[in-house]
Amino acid sequence: MKMKKNIANITNIVAVFCACVLITSCLCVFMPVNGEQKIYENIIRLHVLANSDSEKDQNLKFKVRDYILGDIAALTQNCENSEEAAEKIQVNLKDIENKTKNFVNQKGCDYDIAVNLSREVYPERIYTDSHGEDFIFPSGKYQSLKIIIGEGGGKNWWCVLFPPLCLSGSKKIEDELAVAGYSTEQINILKKSKGSKYVIRFKILEILAELFN
Repeated sequence: MKMKKNIANITNIVAVFCACVLITSCLCVFMPVNGEQKIYENIIRLHVLANSDSEKDQNLKFKVRDYILGDIAALTQNCENSEEAAEKIQVNLKDIENKTKNFVNQKGCDYDIAVNLSREVYPERIYTDSHGEDFIFPSGKYQSLKIIIGEGGGKNWWCVLFPPLCLSGSKKIEDELAVAGYSTEQINILKKSKGSKYVIRFKILEILAELFN
């Protein structure tokens, strides 16, 4: 009887060990590797919040968006990476705020403008370039330039500020990412046609980030 009990215990231990090995192997397949964290670190997002959902305020939001994109593009055009771009934006935050306030006043609106650069949670977004290539930017915390118009109570708008994907025009997103320092592997991770298997890995990365923050 005792021997049977010992055999049963050994069997259970082996079963648990095998299960642990299997779970670990599965997790290794989906764990973030090869610099996937850089996907979050090398991007600066743009978040513009309208004063309200009125047609006038929503139209103003898009005008502010276009103005900001042009202004920041000129400010960061010679930056080699997001860190350098963020430094330039941070130093010029007050100037960006004042110029945006003046721009809004010129459009006939007397709204206050608040501008800040911080880490902010973004939902997953898919961007398609002029060549028909889809790129998935996973949900998570990104460095973000946030522009709040007036009360900031209206529908918001967001995009990728650096690299300047909002202003890509006829350019390929892949080329913009490469110029900003993304490796071929990182670019492939973002490509919808090649990177769909990384969705779970990004989710695990977000969970781990929350646990260790």
